[in-house]
Amino acid sequence: MKKEPKTVILSCRVTPEQKEEIEYKSLSSYRTVSMYLRDCALDKKIIVIKGVDEVATELRKIGNNLNQIAREVNSGYLYEINLAETREEMKKIWQSLNSLTQEVR
Repeated sequence: MKKEPKTVILSCRVTPEQKEEIEYKSLSSYRTVSMYLRDCALDKKIIVIKGVDEVATELRKIGNNLNQIAREVNSGYLYEINLAETREEMKKIWQSLNSLTQEVR
């Protein structure tokens, strides 16, 4: 299914308090404001999964550490370390997290 590009801009006026509440709700549901407002207007179900952002942050940190280790090994500063299995496991976890958030949206 090909995604249609979003080319039309729709704007509206809100109070500063409303803007703050809309931004808070959009960020707490792991969406951009645009995605959040589209989903609200189109009656899509919005589900907030608490803790997902922390898991994603930790996975990024682990991934960064693995990349640093791989660079050290490739540059000759460390002896050869086999990270293939670790990398594959990280990839599976990341894909599971991504699919979970996609299903929820």
